[in-house]
Amino acid sequence: MENKVYFLGKSGDFALAEELYNLISEQLSVNAKVAVLEKGVEEPEDFDIIVCEYGELKSSSANLLTYSIGQSNADICGFNFMTREKSRSLDLFSQSFMGRVNLPIDSKFSEASVLYAAAGLVAAGCPLTQVLKAINSKIS
Repeated sequence: MENKVYFLGKSGDFALAEELYNLISEQLSVNAKVAVLEKGVEEPEDFDIIVCEYGELKSSSANLLTYSIGQSNADICGFNFMTREKSRSLDLFSQSFMGRVNLPIDSKFSEASVLYAAAGLVAAGCPLTQVLKAINSKIS
């Protein structure tokens, strides 16, 4: 496998995260082979980094990065989901940086799919600032 982010889950949000990743990945430099896991998916082998929901995996042979909706103790967090007349937004926080993603009301991408895509890209070595810029340039 090449350096790429793989989304291992069956939900619609995971399919949308993969679609969003494919839409923006050409703008970013992916430097690792990353698996983003949906809750309940077993840890795969042969990945440089595993990304999972905070608290999901207790031990890992690979580097581990966590995501969470609403819990600030994960490595990357999505919170402050807001809906306005013409747009939706969420804030993403990672380490010491926080930024906003704006989604049109009629966007097929969900807030969760944006979080999963961003978590995978951050794990692959892309700075969150660049990830947010790429996402907002394609879907805002």
